[in-house]
Amino acid sequence: MMRPPSIRPAAQRGLALASVLLLLAAAMVIGVAVARGAFALLASARNEGDRVTARLAAEAALLDAERDLAGAGLGADADAAARAALLAQAEGAGFADGCGRGPADLGLCRVAAPPAWQDIDLTDPEADVLVPYGRYTGAVLPLGAGTLPARLPGYLIEKLAPAGADPAQGGFYRITAIGFGMRASTQVVLQSLFRQAAPAAPGTSADEEGEGGGAPADGAGDDDDPGAGPDPPRPPAAPPPPPAGRIGWREIANWPELHARAQQ
Repeated sequence: MMRPPSIRPAAQRGLALASVLLLLAAAMVIGVAVARGAFALLASARNEGDRVTARLAAEAALLDAERDLAGAGLGADADAAARAALLAQAEGAGFADGCGRGPADLGLCRVAAPPAWQDIDLTDPEADVLVPYGRYTGAVLPLGAGTLPARLPGYLIEKLAPAGADPAQGGFYRITAIGFGMRASTQVVLQSLFRQAAPAAPGTSADEEGEGGGAPADGAGDDDDPGAGPDPPRPPAAPPPPPAGRIGWREIANWPELHARAQQ
């Protein structure tokens, strides 16, 4: 008997084509997702590298400000010498309201409300308040190539008067520095507290101040005086000041918000 022709081979060929198309579509979706993830990781790594550059630049500005306070640039030019004389004035007389803008008092700010580091736009390239890196120390920072910063970092210095501080402990300062990444739109703001030791009084030393500390004065406690009582208790010694130099530091991640609030 003759059998009718079968159509199964043609149906199988159509199913194979649909399966191949589904596999190709799935491979395309997976490839697009992998490529998008790779580009996202690359952008994240680039942004993190840019932020690291900005942070290193801000740290360099902090160190430059500390050298500025220590007079490391003294003698580099007349402005540096005049600045050292301003910083040596008692009670922060060389610091100006609203921050100094002259050749010697640039970036020296008196404490106000809101503080200068919030009120002033640290990112403004036309700002005439920030001390550019190396202005008074002569330090040089290369810019604008490869992973180098796009702009010079800068800093402000505020003279503080902590409660209970003794002038003999020296001067206390708040340094605020901003650094820029490979793109000027990437910024990091760092802040440190710095103590500069007071100059030693001429003709005195720690050994001289401690001489005779354990000897009785004017015969007090002498065994030949039976009526003499015990020495009165001495007042507790004042705690020593913190070590000279940087006391602490922090990153101000929300500086844009603080600046915007200070402008209201």
